[in-house]
Amino acid sequence: MQAPQQPDRLYRRVADHIIAAIESGTYAIGDKLPAERDLAEANGVSRPTIREAMIALEIMGIVEIRDRSGIYVVNSGDTSGETRDKVPDLSVGAFELVEARILIEGDAAGVAAEGATAEDIDILKAYIEDMGSNDPEACEAADRSFHVHIASMTHNGALTAAVELLWDLRKKSPLAAQIMNRAQGGGLEARISEHANIMRALETRNPVAAREAMRQHLEQVREYLLDATETAEIDALRMRLKLQRQSMIRRTKTLLV
Repeated sequence: MQAPQQPDRLYRRVADHIIAAIESGTYAIGDKLPAERDLAEANGVSRPTIREAMIALEIMGIVEIRDRSGIYVVNSGDTSGETRDKVPDLSVGAFELVEARILIEGDAAGVAAEGATAEDIDILKAYIEDMGSNDPEACEAADRSFHVHIASMTHNGALTAAVELLWDLRKKSPLAAQIMNRAQGGGLEARISEHANIMRALETRNPVAAREAMRQHLEQVREYLLDATETAEIDALRMRLKLQRQSMIRRTKTLLV
């Protein structure tokens, strides 16, 4: 019986390409990989896809992401078999999940707004309060319950199950879990405010406002994940630019004296 074909995920294509380049000698152990922007342009993919590919390679032990330095090759990646078998399917990445959530949960919120009840709003308010917990697990559980309850307000079992699946994949997918762990604990105050905006839109039973509030929240989640997983090379570049600006300001002040 033929084995099921692995999903053709973009991050796996990029990771395969990097491994092939290592095996061909383009990159040797100890070499620093090109900047994220260059990798994105060379592979014709987005920044999030490069992030997912690099983290997948780090999980495999092929590269190491070093603070304020960059991404370095630490293993040859030499494996047997065809290229498509080299990179294991680490399931979906966190950015894939967020994109799916924007599409599904945005429209779900719009539908939910049409039949929102006072009881629904009270339940959502309680979940928002629980999101302020000092216990990260309790906070995440409240976050999940908030979104699943909105899906349940559509009275569509398939839609509710889809939202639950997307949340479950945050932990079941090795790649998504790794990215989420890097971002854990930050941006809580902003996220609580965004959830409150969603709740208020639902309370007014305004489908357009509810859909927009949900999408804005999830787009902010995507931006936060990008910030939290930003490669050290970009972080270092920002620091260099900051120092250059400070140096320019000092020189300007000297000239004006």
